[in-house]
Amino acid sequence: MPGTLTPAQMFDHAINILKGWPSPYALDKEFLPDATMTGIVGGMLVSLDPVSGNAKKGCPNGYMPIFTLQGQSDFDVNGDVGNTISGKMSGIVAVGGYEVETTEYTGVTFTPNMVLSPDGVTGKVKAAVGGIAGTDMIVGVVSDAGPITNQDSKTVVRFWPVYFPNR
Repeated sequence: MPGTLTPAQMFDHAINILKGWPSPYALDKEFLPDATMTGIVGGMLVSLDPVSGNAKKGCPNGYMPIFTLQGQSDFDVNGDVGNTISGKMSGIVAVGGYEVETTEYTGVTFTPNMVLSPDGVTGKVKAAVGGIAGTDMIVGVVSDAGPITNQDSKTVVRFWPVYFPNR
């Protein structure tokens, strides 16, 4: 019996952890996607809804940023016909000691030490308005000028995840 899912290539939407993983001290989180959400892909920025505890795209100020390790339609999250699977996703929490690269960003120029913020509810990161002194919540600090093309021929932004809510 043929399946019903058409998965993307694993590197189309991804967060690649360059440094700090795997580690027995790495901080990650397992979660379910919110029932109202569609299109959560790997490398995307999500946060946990305070009522349901499930993940939603984007990260409102003060919520903990989590970068997804897989998408909600990937086979390790969403089983195809005849398979049983939990539907749970996982991600790295922005307070971990990592250097990462993500395909999920908006913008055209990124320079080292530029701070990143959530781009609304798109689940992507962008250059923070006003830098560190601006009004945006900070979720990352760019580590290499970019965007760059990685080993999978995908355009990515490299950064260190951080958690710095706007006061």
